[in-house]
Amino acid sequence: MRKIHVAALAATVTALLAPAAAQAAPTGTTTELLGTYGFGRAAVIGDAGVAAGVWRSPTVRSGFAGDDLTVTFTPRTRPRATEKLVYTAAFNEVADAQAECLEVGADGVARHVWVSFRCQTGFAPSYTLYVR
Repeated sequence: MRKIHVAALAATVTALLAPAAAQAAPTGTTTELLGTYGFGRAAVIGDAGVAAGVWRSPTVRSGFAGDDLTVTFTPRTRPRATEKLVYTAAFNEVADAQAECLEVGADGVARHVWVSFRCQTGFAPSYTLYVR
C-alpha cells in the first residue's frame, strides 16, 4: 500500500513540475504587451523595434493612461554578441526622453526581449536605447 502512495506522489510531482520546466526554457516566438507609453509614442517605439530587428508585428491600443504596445519577439536568455541600437527618444518629441528610454529598456528586460540595455545621452538632451 505504501508503494502506491509513493508512486502517486511521484507522479503528482512530475506532473506539476513538467509544465514549469517547459516554461523556463522559452522557444519560438511569443506575443506580449511590452508596456504602456505616452500617446503616440508606442507607434514610434514599435516601428523602431521592427527596423532594429528586435521584434515584429507591433500593435498599438490606446487606453486611458497611454498607448499599449504589443510586440512579437523571440525571448532571449543570453545577450547578443554586440549592442543593437533600438531607437532614439529626442527631447523635442517626448517630454522626458531619459525616463522613456529607461522605461522601454526595463520593459524589454522584464519580458526577455533583450537581456540588458543602456540609455546613452546625445548632443542634445536625447537618449538612445542600446540593447544586448
